[in-house]
Amino acid sequence: MSRKITVTGATGNIGQLVVPALLAGGAEVTALVRDSKKAEGLKSQGVTVIPGEYTDAAAVQTAFEGADAILMIAPPNPDAVTQMSALITAAKKAGSPHVVRMSAIKAAADAPTENGKLHHVSDNELIDSGLPYTILRPHLFMQNIWMSIPTIQEQSKIYWGMGDGKMGMIDVRDIADVTVKILLNGSHQGETLNPTGPESITFTQVAEAISKFLDKEVTYINVTYEQVRQSIIEMGWGEWGGQVMHDYAKAFTEGWGDFTTDDVEKVTGNKSRSIDQFVSEVLAHGF
Repeated sequence: MSRKITVTGATGNIGQLVVPALLAGGAEVTALVRDSKKAEGLKSQGVTVIPGEYTDAAAVQTAFEGADAILMIAPPNPDAVTQMSALITAAKKAGSPHVVRMSAIKAAADAPTENGKLHHVSDNELIDSGLPYTILRPHLFMQNIWMSIPTIQEQSKIYWGMGDGKMGMIDVRDIADVTVKILLNGSHQGETLNPTGPESITFTQVAEAISKFLDKEVTYINVTYEQVRQSIIEMGWGEWGGQVMHDYAKAFTEGWGDFTTDDVEKVTGNKSRSIDQFVSEVLAHGF
């Protein structure tokens, strides 16, 4: 009998990798989506699509009904606690599905960003809910480097505000692999996992990996925290998003993200992908 799995955030960076893998693993997948137009591709794959906001109680309940497992992903935003609370409430009404929640790196009451503090609240709500759960707190996504493609092409430079801080940044493909394995097997219940890449690296090393692949010198230019904030606002992420990235940049510069774990290998049996693999297998498609 196929496993019934509901995915929220199915059209996002992680969701769009998770859904095909779940289908390939024999699961029956339902997706709760906010934008029906973005979900056309899901329908063509055989996914049951339920349109609705996270606070649309009827839509969420329909999406969660009968699910063996639920992947909960909410985008970073100031209303994330309210949104996640609505999802957790609906999951409790739906029975006792295994909830896999995508949290944030080192989420805590004293996290250096508002995003980390909000995720800490939602993590605790899920833990206290009585539902079977697994919480994932992945490191900085390597896929964020996509934002640097225009300046790499035009100036042979990448602009980030992380100073010389080291980070165990992770390829989103590894996050997806971990998530799929747990959803299909119902494993690692009651655990909080911290997936990272294989080594802690600086953005200078990122630039070196890109230089090696392109066979031309690409330079990392460190910018101020305020420049980080302004650039994020200009990208359309708003004042809240700009301040969050300002605070993350400061924390990473100060070494807050200098750690790695073996959680990817523990769950999947495979070592996490390196920055060289990411550049040659993923970022390469942007050039």
